[in-house]
Amino acid sequence: MNDVVVLFDNDDKRKTSIQQQNDIEENEAQITSEKSNETVNHIQDSINRSSKPSPDQYRLESRTLTYQDLMELDKNEPRWKYARKVLLIAVFIIFFGLAISCIIYISVGKKCPYKPKLPFWRTEVSYWLDLFAFKDSSNDLIGDFNGLISELDYIKKVIGAGCIILGPIFKGFYSNQHGILGPVVDHEQLDGVAGSMEEFDRLLKQAHKKGLKVVLTIDINSISVDHKWIKEDRVKLMELPSDSDKMVSRYGKPLDVKIGDKSYYSVFGHPFVDLDLTNNKTMKEINNVLNFWMEKGVDGFVVDNVAFLVEETPTKSKTSDNWLQNCRNSQIFSPRNVDVLKQIKQAIDGYRMKTGKDILLAVNSGDTGCGAGESPDEMLMFSKVADVTIIREFMNLRGSKIGGFNRLALKKYFRFNDTDKTKFGLTTATLSMPPYGDIINFASTLLVPGVPIVYYTTELNADRISSDKIPTTMYPFAKNYYNERINHYSGILSHLPMPWNYNGSGFSAAIKDSRFGDFLEDFSQKDTTVEYQLADENTGTPLRLVQQLVSLHKYPAFQWGTIEQIKLDQFQEISGTIYVFTRKAEGYPTFIVILTMIFEEMTLNLTTICPSVIPRLIYPPSKNLPVDIPLPNSEIPLENTDGNFRSYVVSCAA
Repeated sequence: MNDVVVLFDNDDKRKTSIQQQNDIEENEAQITSEKSNETVNHIQDSINRSSKPSPDQYRLESRTLTYQDLMELDKNEPRWKYARKVLLIAVFIIFFGLAISCIIYISVGKKCPYKPKLPFWRTEVSYWLDLFAFKDSSNDLIGDFNGLISELDYIKKVIGAGCIILGPIFKGFYSNQHGILGPVVDHEQLDGVAGSMEEFDRLLKQAHKKGLKVVLTIDINSISVDHKWIKEDRVKLMELPSDSDKMVSRYGKPLDVKIGDKSYYSVFGHPFVDLDLTNNKTMKEINNVLNFWMEKGVDGFVVDNVAFLVEETPTKSKTSDNWLQNCRNSQIFSPRNVDVLKQIKQAIDGYRMKTGKDILLAVNSGDTGCGAGESPDEMLMFSKVADVTIIREFMNLRGSKIGGFNRLALKKYFRFNDTDKTKFGLTTATLSMPPYGDIINFASTLLVPGVPIVYYTTELNADRISSDKIPTTMYPFAKNYYNERINHYSGILSHLPMPWNYNGSGFSAAIKDSRFGDFLEDFSQKDTTVEYQLADENTGTPLRLVQQLVSLHKYPAFQWGTIEQIKLDQFQEISGTIYVFTRKAEGYPTFIVILTMIFEEMTLNLTTICPSVIPRLIYPPSKNLPVDIPLPNSEIPLENTDGNFRSYVVSCAA
């Protein structure tokens, strides 16, 4: 009985032991599972932490390899050493290859064409006008600022000019007690009939807004005996020289002008009196005037009558008291005139430096009467000081009022050197030399090197020399210009009303009768109106030619290019007048200009210049040469001129 019990106890113990062993294994498995989970979690945490490196890790990762590191790497990894050398050699090859390629491209490759930075007077055509003759807005039959403002688009868009040169507008030029044009009494005030200073400011603003520069004409040689400078003792007047009996008055007036109890010198005669421009006090006042207008916003000045600035006792005896019979007169064009201009330039340059603005300094001889003659134009003496020197090359008789010179201007022009040409002011008329209707000379001023200046009405090919009938019932109301007597060459003929249309309403709405048409008929110029020449059916008018010429002037070849006269063998036995020349600017198309007068029909072969050409301007228009359509070759059919002017401008095809 007892044995059985024992056996039972042992069995229970074995069962209990087995159970305990199973429990231990389950606990170990659970612990293992938990440790495994902890390991996974730890790994995940490590991954998460590795995505956000610590500052220390940043520092470690950004540390560059030192020389010792590289040496160690070369030692342990030989392949890296060779790879590094190969990469280094490749970089040097690529770098030097690119450098050599750039040098070769710069040396032999196609370069951008040279384009110089030019002031406005070198890139734009200027339009010179008498404000009082241009457009009346107040019905007093005299032009004014508001009238000009209303026609700014004509200057900018129809003509294509970029600069307006205003004739004298200072107080007294028109409104004075002496019944003539010219005697200024205040250079810082405007003539009342022109308008107010506020209207002038508006003109400046509107002109500049349209891209037009505004330049003033100023005469510093003489002033009115009524000028405020005299009353306020602010200038020194030119005293009458002791040997004045050897000198000649320009207009036949007495040379001495009485002011108080003293006699002063006047080359133009009373009411003008000459300024002593060698005096510092006088020059200070003149420079003050220039600064006054520059501060107002004007873009430059044309200094008129520069031939007379400082007169000398003539080196030759006078033949009579008639000025024109003493040509060429040695009392004008003194070298000291250049010294005066240098002082003016100094004042203008000071303003340029202060503001960085381009200010034009141009000079005009004034009414010398004698002209340039056969000699080189004496105006060349100013070319090293002035920005623009207006030469008389293309004016009637080279500026002479006594005849004796009637050669085509281009013949003489080609003899000037290239440097002088770029500073020439080229025009066919001025304030004292009337328009004379020579279209070949006019066209030349826009085709040869220089600064083209279109004097108002010359764009219409107006001829004002053919009559001496001055309007009495509208501007200039029969007034003289300075003291010049009225004849076929008088300066007053440069100051006649602008012919907008035949009945005159374009000039002034106050004209209701035939006076304007009668004025045009007096000059046999009824077709020289803007209205007629712009009519759709009139394609070959002078104004249409001017529009094309001004458009051509935008090309580099005409703005700064060189000129070369072409003398072709095929013309040796041809009668008539023909000029052929090229205009070239490196890197830009070459242009060939052909001007003919009194010329028979023929074909001109330009193969020696370029193999094929494109017509750019044909005047009058020709159906055989349509503009801007390339020709298959370089043969130009020149038509019979029938005694008239013809022009052909072609460019070399690319």
